[in-house]
Amino acid sequence: MDVKYDRIVVLGGGTAGWMAALGLATALPRAGITVVESEEVGIVGVGEATFPSIRSFHQIVGVDEADFLRASNGTFKLGIEFADWRMRGDRYFHTFGDFGPLTGPDAPWAQYRRVRQGGSDVGMLGEQCLPTVMALHGRFCAPAPERGARFDYAYHFDAVLYGRYLGGLAQQRGVRRIEGKVVDVARRADGGVAHLVLADGRTVEGDLFVDCSGFASLLLGRTLGVPFVDFSHWLPVDRAWACPVAHHGAHLPPYTRATALEAGWAWRIPLQNRTGNGHVFASRYISEAHAREQLLARLDGPPLAEPRLLRFTTGHRQQFWRHNVVGLGLATGFLEPLESTSIYLVQSGLGRLIERLHGGAPVSADSIAAYNAGLVRQF
Repeated sequence: MDVKYDRIVVLGGGTAGWMAALGLATALPRAGITVVESEEVGIVGVGEATFPSIRSFHQIVGVDEADFLRASNGTFKLGIEFADWRMRGDRYFHTFGDFGPLTGPDAPWAQYRRVRQGGSDVGMLGEQCLPTVMALHGRFCAPAPERGARFDYAYHFDAVLYGRYLGGLAQQRGVRRIEGKVVDVARRADGGVAHLVLADGRTVEGDLFVDCSGFASLLLGRTLGVPFVDFSHWLPVDRAWACPVAHHGAHLPPYTRATALEAGWAWRIPLQNRTGNGHVFASRYISEAHAREQLLARLDGPPLAEPRLLRFTTGHRQQFWRHNVVGLGLATGFLEPLESTSIYLVQSGLGRLIERLHGGAPVSADSIAAYNAGLVRQF
């Protein structure tokens, strides 16, 4: 049976929750949207690196770049530098730039190869790419397509501050925020969710519930019992130490760095006020204590806090939409963060959800099945 969703309840704030609320409020101005979050429930909130697609999201929901960067201590990202992966001392820069056509004799890489074979010293292929050269020299400027500069860029930012910033915009557009901790979930006769029960006895009813409760997966996993598809046999990393470090000087490299280590890899994400550092590792090959020591030994400045340990299992829920519950973010699953995919997957799921809700038409079972199949393939 096709179903309409006029009252939408988002469980959880943070990046996923407030992205969902702001996106839904922008696309569905007539819907009643409520966010339920609790100051008692923490969020993961380490420094985040993103895909260029986040700029499209910001454009759709009307985020001003300068305001957002100020509010979230954000910086620009031109790509990811992979260090020591093939051998110590080796590095590869994965750019968001455009190398031109990939096929044919006039493709830039083909011309580059001919020049190299002719004996000319033109450096590495990456040195022919403007954003790569900018990044490795610590520079940034916005692309100017009218002058032939074809490249994209993304951001680094403080995820906690980013969520608060989006929350402010969402509430300006009519989203209602309820402070409260969920202690129970009432079910409907068909198995869906009827309402949330808060610690003070209040209830929050809705037609559609968007589960942004993080690793707890309170609605999709715990309440509806959607099974988890474990990716550990492909992606064995299951722990991460995270630690912020004070800046030294004003240099802010416009890229993320991922450095291969003994049983995992380390990230370095520059923000305006600090540098985010972390060590992602597989606990079957290295102890938590040893991994912590490796992280601390790599820091290029005094830590601003004690390292924080995150435990996770890579994989995803078997379904992302069941009954009247849609999961977004960590409530649906987690992949090794090597390519900064977390926020991108939130954005992708949200976009697919809005496509189905836009216009207020009822959503069919076939549409929900297609939603699930698409996100499973994407993971």
